[in-house]
Amino acid sequence: MNQLWKKAGALLLTAGLLTSVLAGCGNGNNGSSSASKGTESKTTSSAATSSGAEAGDANFNETGFPIVKEKVNLSFVYVKGVNMRDLNENAMFQKLEETTNVHIDWQYPGDADWGEQKSLLLASGDLPDVFFGSNTLKDMDIMTNLDYFVPLEDYIDKYCPNLQAAYEAEPIMRKMITSPDGHIYTLSRKLPLRPKGCDVSFINQKWLDNLGLEMPTTVDEWYNVLKAFKEQDANGNGDPNDEVPLTGCGMFDWIRYVNPWGITDSLEDNYLALDQETKKPIFIPADERYKECIQFFNKLYAEGIMDQEFFTQDGSMADAKLKNEEVSRVGTGIAWEVKAATNPHSDEYVVMPPLAGPNGDRYIRGNDATIIYGRNEFTVTTACEYPEVAMRWADAYADDDISVQSYWGPYGEVLDKADDGTITFLDPPEGKNGDGWYWEVTCRDHGPKYISPETEAKIVLPEGSGDGAKLECDEIIKDFVAEPYPLVNYTEEQMDEISKLTVDIYKYVTESWANWIVNGGIENDWDGYIAQLNQMGLERLMEIYQEALDSYNSAS
Repeated sequence: MNQLWKKAGALLLTAGLLTSVLAGCGNGNNGSSSASKGTESKTTSSAATSSGAEAGDANFNETGFPIVKEKVNLSFVYVKGVNMRDLNENAMFQKLEETTNVHIDWQYPGDADWGEQKSLLLASGDLPDVFFGSNTLKDMDIMTNLDYFVPLEDYIDKYCPNLQAAYEAEPIMRKMITSPDGHIYTLSRKLPLRPKGCDVSFINQKWLDNLGLEMPTTVDEWYNVLKAFKEQDANGNGDPNDEVPLTGCGMFDWIRYVNPWGITDSLEDNYLALDQETKKPIFIPADERYKECIQFFNKLYAEGIMDQEFFTQDGSMADAKLKNEEVSRVGTGIAWEVKAATNPHSDEYVVMPPLAGPNGDRYIRGNDATIIYGRNEFTVTTACEYPEVAMRWADAYADDDISVQSYWGPYGEVLDKADDGTITFLDPPEGKNGDGWYWEVTCRDHGPKYISPETEAKIVLPEGSGDGAKLECDEIIKDFVAEPYPLVNYTEEQMDEISKLTVDIYKYVTESWANWIVNGGIENDWDGYIAQLNQMGLERLMEIYQEALDSYNSAS
């Protein structure tokens, strides 16, 4: 176990947070010194890194491959999924190491306790060379610790032709990572062949057929269908009490159901939305339409239509109900892709088109700015001795061929590339679906990838599975996608203020939400609830969101 995780582990044990610590993370570049927060000003740090980008190094090649003559090791922290294979075993990454002569020491903290480990690492200043993937660092982590991160714009302009070409073709990719201070601290990505919509509602068509029901088109019709699912033997197994008309788990599963009431959540902040008429930010749990939605779901809960374990179960428990082997038990739910979510009964389920709410609104969450683009994919720390090497490696990762494989999987294992450049998909191993398999064999959404339109045109997605199945779902919902609150940039001061304000506000919102759905009473509590939110600073929070949105809209 190296020094980085020893220090984090000691702090965790002292705090009584964990009993064991992940082994093996830290600098692997023999000589990188750890950053100490606050030891130099941002101005000094920026000047030092800019001059570093200009400095010559006999081992470093500014263009071409390999990137370095003698191998260099870089340490990357990446929070990979529990089922994902070690990236050192990935044929694409092995080939990338041969090409670049850069070895990556991949360090994998546990997803469950990463938030605590991350806080301790940032507090200690004992850092890896690179934080990799948007699931590793968030905006808040970067903007409140700027002394730890290297401004990247000079490196992009000098060493990164692939990233430059991507940013020219897709200006939003550079806009979303340019901080209010003018610097770029992290890299963005664009995912290929993405849907316009995000998660979709699904419904058991076989149950509808069994009960002679039509596909619901409004929330009132949906209520009548769910009530029939509850009261009748919808799955036809002779037991009228084993059906779960509507399942899910927790606030952020439920909040997707607010769409028919005319507001939809953002992928970046599930409580934040953009009003589709005024184009101003909305705090969903303080909107009158949210109150109406709560009242509707209180009725569902009181009548036993909504899963009574919605508030206490985790995703695996909800998933177990969907994947019950003997007979389908779930009537409706929400998922990224229907077939994968409802297996082994996927032949019974179909996409439920967006429902019309009380005012006729039919919305679904999604949009290019959140489904396709993203940021915080590659962040170089001041502990990195070779930032120019790290950035040339990131640029190699943004190559079309590498990006294709980093998103779906290596050629020869997941993909086949013909002589004419056409890319097709090999069958997943028996018992696996496409989407789940891709997440096992590569880092999928994460990393500074970009695939040109010319290469995208040569990719033939499989029909009926994986991303092909998702795009088939998207044909039903894409015309109802709402415009989201965009990926704006916050100043360090704004981010710090948001962090402080949201702690109490979010806690209060979550407690109130669950209580109102289970016990009712929102109509009597609403005025006092809004007053309490304002006392906690909600009005100031919305001012910050509006300021950031105005700045984003005015930027070129």
